Amino acid sequence: MKNTALTLLLFLVALTLQAQKTQRSLVREQNSGKKPVPGAQVVFSEANPVISDNDGLFTLNFPRKKAGEWVFLEDVQKSGYELVNKKDIEQVKLSADERLGVDIIVAPAGKLDAARREYYDISDKALLAGFEREKKALRDKLQKAQLNQQEYEEKYESIQKQYDQQQQQLNQLADKFARVNFDDVSPVYQEALELYKAGHIDQAIAKLESINPAKRTEEIIKEEKRIGEAQKELDTQRAALETEKRQQIANLKLLADMYSADFDPEKAEAQYDQLLRLDSTDFEILWDAAWFYKENHRYDKALAWYPVIIKHPKTAVWQVANAYGSLGELHTATGNFPTALEDYTRSFSIYEKLHRGNPEESFHKENLAISFERLGSTHTALGNKDQALTFFENFNKLEKELYMAYPQSVDFKTRLAISYEKLGSIHTALGHLDQALTFFENFNTLEKELYAAYPQNVDFKNGLAISYWILGRFYREKKKRPG
Repeated sequence: MKNTALTLLLFLVALTLQAQKTQRSLVREQNSGKKPVPGAQVVFSEANPVISDNDGLFTLNFPRKKAGEWVFLEDVQKSGYELVNKKDIEQVKLSADERLGVDIIVAPAGKLDAARREYYDISDKALLAGFEREKKALRDKLQKAQLNQQEYEEKYESIQKQYDQQQQQLNQLADKFARVNFDDVSPVYQEALELYKAGHIDQAIAKLESINPAKRTEEIIKEEKRIGEAQKELDTQRAALETEKRQQIANLKLLADMYSADFDPEKAEAQYDQLLRLDSTDFEILWDAAWFYKENHRYDKALAWYPVIIKHPKTAVWQVANAYGSLGELHTATGNFPTALEDYTRSFSIYEKLHRGNPEESFHKENLAISFERLGSTHTALGNKDQALTFFENFNKLEKELYMAYPQSVDFKTRLAISYEKLGSIHTALGHLDQALTFFENFNTLEKELYAAYPQNVDFKNGLAISYWILGRFYREKKKRPG
């Protein structure tokens, strides 16, 4: 029941992490050559407000959103600036690649109004010139008797209504032109708008028509269709390759296991190297490879991959603690005790929280006990004997609780024996000889029981021999000391 509850909890945590969506984007100044704007506050629905950094970058986290869902802009604030592309950014669909899909464009306060007025005047003049041109054309037709009076009046009324309607749309058109960001448009678009701004509307239209828009539209549609068909073929090939890749991964894993069983770690290592080349994002591959490298003393490789495991999205909380513990082991093996202490402390903190959340769960309790032992050993190596004693006492306390709860467990009994040996050694170093003797005798008692129960076990035989050797050495040293 306890394991079921833990599994459910970890599953819910995993679901929460999967649901969270991160999106990154940039705040830039309009028509500035893509100049970033730092210090802008960006507020989206269902995300905490963020501030753009010195490079204009910002990161939004949506805890309850996933790719494909819509989010809504609530505010963008930067002293002395106003938002330019509100229509583009006010609702955004979250992307799968963590890119928001659109940058936030701002302009110095007052610049938009000035641009609107300028474009309004230009558009008003262009519209009026066009209206006058149409009126003159009608008058010419009337004079040449190409239209009768009634036809003339009907057509005049029609172009007058058209002019009035377009006149009403000038504010909207001017606002649209004012919000164009020249940093993000094509050279043709930019040149045409510059011509329009200079009052050369005919030249602006000619510039846009020079690219043959109708023909180019057909070309784009045709190219889009071709790419879609090619994509289908690529998807089919990719699926087949992915199947072959999974089969190759299974083959390499089996080969690595067989080389390990055949006591050929160098060839097994080569298989793990290939596995990581094939897929260094697969959690199972990372976990197995890092463990293999650690156990076979490939310290550089193990040290490189455990940090990747810690940051992996599929790494469970207890596995993060385990990875920090493994890093501590690696730094201990290479003599880097201060860094080992940092890693062991991180591992301990995580296991302590897990144990506090479920004190009856033996898995977390045992790992917390191991954390106490590692911290005690590292403090011993660093000469911090008093701190080491405290950790070893906690190590012994938890191992006694585990052994009492599971008296048939050989592992718990073995680790309880180790805890007595650790306490005996640290008390000896501190000069507490009577206490040290008691712990060494407890160590010897448990080792005798383990060897008696499993006489064929070489480890238990060696453990018993070590316990006798320690007691013998201890008695000799004690006799030499005065008092």
